[in-house]
Amino acid sequence: METTAGPVLRHAAALGVAAMLLSGCVPLGGPPETQQPSPGDTAEDVGRGNATDPAYARFYDQELDWEDCERGARCADVEVPLDHAEPDGETLQLRIISSGTGGPDAPHLLINPGGPGSSGYDSVAEDLQYFFTPALLDDYDIVGFDPRGVHRSAPVECLTDEQMDENREQVAEGDEELDDEAAVEQAREDARWLGEQCLEQTGEVLGHVDTASAARDMDIIRAALGEERLNYLGFSYGTHLGVTYAEQHPASVGRFVLDGMMNTALSDHELSLDQAVGFEEALQGYAAWCVEQSDCPVDGEAEDVVDAVAGLFEDVAEEPSEGPDGRTISVSVLVSGFIQPMYFSGGWPMLNQALGSALDEEDFSSFQQWADLAAGREPDGSYGWKSQLAFRAIMCLDHPVSEDSETIEAEYEETVEAAPTFGPYLGHAGIACSEWPFEPVGEPREPQLDEVEEILFIGTTGDPATPVSWAEDMHAMAPTSSLLVYDGEGHLAYRPGNTCVTEIVDSYLLDGELFEGRQDC
Repeated sequence: METTAGPVLRHAAALGVAAMLLSGCVPLGGPPETQQPSPGDTAEDVGRGNATDPAYARFYDQELDWEDCERGARCADVEVPLDHAEPDGETLQLRIISSGTGGPDAPHLLINPGGPGSSGYDSVAEDLQYFFTPALLDDYDIVGFDPRGVHRSAPVECLTDEQMDENREQVAEGDEELDDEAAVEQAREDARWLGEQCLEQTGEVLGHVDTASAARDMDIIRAALGEERLNYLGFSYGTHLGVTYAEQHPASVGRFVLDGMMNTALSDHELSLDQAVGFEEALQGYAAWCVEQSDCPVDGEAEDVVDAVAGLFEDVAEEPSEGPDGRTISVSVLVSGFIQPMYFSGGWPMLNQALGSALDEEDFSSFQQWADLAAGREPDGSYGWKSQLAFRAIMCLDHPVSEDSETIEAEYEETVEAAPTFGPYLGHAGIACSEWPFEPVGEPREPQLDEVEEILFIGTTGDPATPVSWAEDMHAMAPTSSLLVYDGEGHLAYRPGNTCVTEIVDSYLLDGELFEGRQDC
């Protein structure tokens, strides 16, 4: 779709970097009135999987029309209500993919790789061996889906590829810029314009991509797969989706594993603040490791590495660089790219090489490539499913934000003080959602999981994107949960080769064996 011309997002650099932090994959003008169900609504309010209700029976009784697709997998569309409060209204088609592993009678394991905005379809079609152990593939049929608003399932669309490039290349000015009231108003105008473009290009579904609605979709997928209970493996944002499902449908919860816990009780600002601190701590960990290596690009102590990185950000903020293809590498692109190697264990050597090229040769191409990957930019310049805009749409519906300039500035200053290296570039997300075309329908809440028999939470001590404290706090608020804490670096713990974690998780998913309380490995 083509969009009409409009102002560039002059302050989008900081907004854009903040919009990719939760990813689990290593991405106005009179809007229509909507009445979204909230996570606490009753079954009578939203028909929570009540297949005996004629209004919902057509969704729960549907038969899937499977067809062959990528790599021997099978694909189908699942029909769900656009608005779960109006089951007789318009509908959406959600695309799902079945791995075909485990044999014809294998139970299904639904997965969500995170984001919000990441494609579960792609995880199954392209990354089975990366995400799942051979034991899991032998016994389960892995099912991925694109949640509403993502990729193949009524995707959020906003900008042309050229506008996406322009958006990402804008220069973040730092806190002095936000001290100027005119600059704040300009940032609001830019954010308002983006919301208008998203509404114009996406349509009514833009107001219905919240997590509560996506979780209700999952129960329809469960029924369409013929499962009485849902087995589920969710990563990063997928943990929020899993907790929401478990709150809505406790009797339908099967074996649930949630890796990289989000803390549902935190506000939008608290989430952003904790993540900024998490990346600051990850940088300090990298710096301590770097100075012990023969190829560390910075001489001296760990604090000298941190200072060099901060100085690099400041220099590019003042004078953006130019990439090999002529595109601008702004500080937004640089910070986004710098963060990517911190997401996975083993990323520090890559970061070493890229940092050395930047410091010694002013070559930022590696950071540009990693930022492109995070933003969903293909080598040909197209943006495919535009993950960061689905992120924006979902997060703005899920989380109320501060709207007055004084509070936004105070929150920004708190973030900068707590995370001086990354904070200046991660502290403006509230402005983006304050001008979104739809009011938020979610709110911070403690998880209500007393009716769930068991559920496994996982946290990683060196995870910058979903700090281990989130998993610990969620475990404390959910007495029936078990908590596995992995002592390691990077985002997420369950992956082939990490036997400390996979043996415990696979034992639960395959045999139903789960420890009580907390276990560390």
